[in-house]
Amino acid sequence: MKAFFKRIAGTRRETVTPAPSTVEPTCRDRQECKILCVCKGQEFSRSIADYAVDMAKRTRSSLVALNIDESGRDFEGFTSMARQNIEYFNCKAADAGLSFCHEIRQGDESSVVKHMHEKDPSFRYVMDDSASVSRGRSSIPVYTRATLRAK
Repeated sequence: MKAFFKRIAGTRRETVTPAPSTVEPTCRDRQECKILCVCKGQEFSRSIADYAVDMAKRTRSSLVALNIDESGRDFEGFTSMARQNIEYFNCKAADAGLSFCHEIRQGDESSVVKHMHEKDPSFRYVMDDSASVSRGRSSIPVYTRATLRAK
């Protein structure tokens, strides 16, 4: 027991060197962080557009709106409708002075989100345009890391 206490007491006198950081790198500047808004249809709801713009203003992030076609039938028709329907979201972001990008992809949602995060790790949040209603209130699912969605 004495040897144990001597070792503990001896380590207190030694200088402590900081361990190398193992924390994931975050966005150096908040402006480099992005919020990915995912919609499995051709049109984003106004509620997610409003919420995403508000959240991006508060976190000083840019927005990426992603329409995903999981059916794989008429991708050209899906693409043209998604481009026509993005105007409200685009105007809201522009009015708020935010950087905005619109992407249209085909495939499984989790693999598309995973691929986008691998290509660009600055996605800080992922929002899903599938609001759930409970007790008269609607809530929009927001994931804090894109990697949580891509498991």
